[in-house]
Amino acid sequence: MKISLLLQEKANYDAQLMGDINAYLISLKANDIPSVTMDMMVRELNGMGYTVDAESMVDLLANSKYISKVTVDTIELEHRHNKNDKTEKDSVHKLAVKTAKKKVKK
Repeated sequence: MKISLLLQEKANYDAQLMGDINAYLISLKANDIPSVTMDMMVRELNGMGYTVDAESMVDLLANSKYISKVTVDTIELEHRHNKNDKTEKDSVHKLAVKTAKKKVKK
């Protein structure tokens, strides 16, 4: 019984961590920020109460659709759109607004 509770808590922690990471990456992309240092991302997440380091972040972000390249030093965001592609920018903006509103409600 206790093991299943621990597994459920870990699953919730992992889901919340990935949600916060994706929200952070979406806000960077919405503000046309092409990359961020790994140290900054780790500090942000540690400030939110997570326990992560650069190596674990590389593993977590390896398959992210928002990342083009990730190393222990930098995170480079995926920029599939042309600066003139209004539809893609609108989509990213809507995701950023939705995420921000969700965070404010917490």
